[in-house]
Amino acid sequence: MKKSVVIVLLAGTIAVSAVGCGNRNADSAPSVESTAAEVTEAASSSEGSSAGSQSESVVSSSSGESVSSDSVSSSVSSSSQDNAAPETEALTAVAVSSDDSAASLESSFGDVLDICTSWGPGTAGSSLQSVLSAVTLITWANTNDVKDMDQDKLLGIVMDVIDKSDDTEKDALAANWRTIYDTGDSILNDPTNLYGIMSDAGCYDEGIAIVQNADSAKNWETLKLLIERNAFE
Repeated sequence: MKKSVVIVLLAGTIAVSAVGCGNRNADSAPSVESTAAEVTEAASSSEGSSAGSQSESVVSSSSGESVSSDSVSSSVSSSSQDNAAPETEALTAVAVSSDDSAASLESSFGDVLDICTSWGPGTAGSSLQSVLSAVTLITWANTNDVKDMDQDKLLGIVMDVIDKSDDTEKDALAANWRTIYDTGDSILNDPTNLYGIMSDAGCYDEGIAIVQNADSAKNWETLKLLIERNAFE
């Protein structure tokens, strides 16, 4: 009888100990749901950090150096601004003119003449001004296709503008004319030596257009000879 009681008590003690251990293990083990949530959160945090790091720098494949994306954008913007060609208001006005009435032609040729008489030989920037003047004259000649224009009409337009100029402008045209004449010939015959000057003068695109226009030589010949033979006493 005593043995039976002892056995029963031992069995009960063992059962209680097993239950206690099970509870402790259950309390200490993390739940499946909690662990999954933590893993997901960690992955999201890692991806966000990686994306942020990629957006902050661009790695060069050739050198392995990191370059700030802000620096790249700034460099491109600065390069575009540095390479932007200067605008030439008079050339733009001549190029877009499509009105072939005498009044319109006189007005546009007046703008051209202003460029040709706003400087003098030997003054600062005269080499740039001579290129700009020649390019503007040839552009006007091409725009209005003077080789096919009624020559009496053309003569009347050109001389009317010149005659209305004051003495200072007439003297400047006479002083500058030989340089403008020769520069115009050079643009058509040997333009490569003038590309740098045309760029500095702000008329590079117009100069290239002149070189590429098959009628430029005839239009320039018509206009320059008309001025040469009639504008100077």
